[in-house]
Amino acid sequence: MAVINPPGIPIERGKIHEFANSIECDEPLYHDEIAAKEAGLPSVVMPPTYSTVENFFPAAGQKNKVELLGLDLRFVLHGAQEWTIERPIFAGEHLTIEHEEPVGYTKKGKRGGEMQFYDMGINYKDKDGNVVMHVKSTVIQTGGVVK
Repeated sequence: MAVINPPGIPIERGKIHEFANSIECDEPLYHDEIAAKEAGLPSVVMPPTYSTVENFFPAAGQKNKVELLGLDLRFVLHGAQEWTIERPIFAGEHLTIEHEEPVGYTKKGKRGGEMQFYDMGINYKDKDGNVVMHVKSTVIQTGGVVK
């Protein structure tokens, strides 16, 4: 996969509009620059779930955390996702990404064997280095095919 330079996520107005349409969200502050400015905002607002596009902006040499953990994608499930938003994020910003070290633990499964859980955090920082959003996701690898 090609990398983007400088690393990070450029928050683009058109992409916010496309993303909001893809999730069928008609919130004017995600689409309408004039409505955003009339509301006292500098531009349209980024929906929190837009952070998932981070997967398409790897830094040079960076691998996906699931790949780094060596998980078998045939048995990987998305367990949970949490957002902590410190302030709205607007079109025109450029965020940098800081991955936290994954925390792993094991739970006994019933039908699919032992399950490995990994909590992974990502901090999104603005141009001043301030964390503007933190995303925590949990990935689960089941022990195998459910019987």
